[in-house]
Amino acid sequence: MNDLFNQVEKVVAPEERNLVADVVTIMERLGEDHINDYSFLVAPMAKAYEGYLKDFFLRIGLIDKVTYTNDRFRVGKTLNPSLRYKRFSIYQKLAEIDDSGEELAELLWDAWKKGRNETLHFFPHNLKKLNHDEALQLINQMLEAIMKANQFLIDNPPRLT
Repeated sequence: MNDLFNQVEKVVAPEERNLVADVVTIMERLGEDHINDYSFLVAPMAKAYEGYLKDFFLRIGLIDKVTYTNDRFRVGKTLNPSLRYKRFSIYQKLAEIDDSGEELAELLWDAWKKGRNETLHFFPHNLKKLNHDEALQLINQMLEAIMKANQFLIDNPPRLT
């Protein structure tokens, strides 16, 4: 996983890079402690992932600078496949870029849903506690999603109109 951290650190903005570095630091210092719920380990990565996604959406031309800086812009709402036919659906816009866009949108959504929504929200009927390995799996899923999005951006540079 260290190699994946190193790759991601090369493609994210400095703010996200610091959050990714925090995850590495926490993992190194934590060692093999036995904690009831390792969700806290996922939190900085989820924040870095959200920042990367906003940057990615801006760089690929799916949102403008006003939307990017708007406090009301919600990644989860625009990436949710259940809302794909809504006017501002990032999921749908990615699917329209090229044949692999929908696959990428699904991958980004899955990492978002599992790594952020299911992990960091409290659901009384389903308190999702993560063991150490599950937390690392979710972190890895978000790291891989960032790298896939970065490759998609390289393969599909924004068109100037």
